[in-house]
Amino acid sequence: MARSPRPSRVDEAVDALTDRIVGGELAAGEALPGQWELAEQMAVSRLTVREAITALAAKGMVEVQPGNGTFVRPPHEWSDLSALSRVRTRETGSSRVALSVIEIRRMIEVGAASLCAARRTSEDVDALRSALDAMVRARDAGDVATFVTHDLAFHHAVLRGCANPFLALVYDPLEKVLASAREQTSQVAAIRDHAVDHHRAILAAIESGDAEGAAAAMDAHMDQTADDLHTYVLGRPRD
Repeated sequence: MARSPRPSRVDEAVDALTDRIVGGELAAGEALPGQWELAEQMAVSRLTVREAITALAAKGMVEVQPGNGTFVRPPHEWSDLSALSRVRTRETGSSRVALSVIEIRRMIEVGAASLCAARRTSEDVDALRSALDAMVRARDAGDVATFVTHDLAFHHAVLRGCANPFLALVYDPLEKVLASAREQTSQVAAIRDHAVDHHRAILAAIESGDAEGAAAAMDAHMDQTADDLHTYVLGRPRD
């Protein structure tokens, strides 16, 4: 099996600085240490630090002010959803972040299910069925990681079935946040059972070309996901 590429020194420096910003060590409005100081702290070259800062600036996390220094920008100005999720998790808790992600998913995926039902090909239906079958096998084996992998694959297949090249660009930044939330909720066997049932309903509507039914099935799945989060993770009924 091919190994994942080793992170570059720049990637490692970006991760280290991101950790310090997300963790609150470097707060919004605060200046980063100088490049030479950061280079010494992280045991990297000044060029590596400069490239890391450029990468963070591209994500909206810092602002470089020539002659003044580099300053941390407030989280609402960031474009890196993974970093924003981490800081919001620190501030409000992982469950609140998961609920926010469900709200975004509902906005995107209910419409996507409807469009997929109208445009799906036989290959799209095969991909959905393959992902669902793999979810069932993983559910029966108690393999949470594999279950989550194929759960995500099912939803990606719905997006691909829309035949709209812009959907993936809109949805892909949610991937890491969504995977983390799924890993949390899918630890519960009952939640995996509920997810399988709802995915079956979504597949049936898409396969039959029922756009309205597919939207309703996906909306019900979002309701189920929110209800399960409240019931099994937060320990209180949904309002």
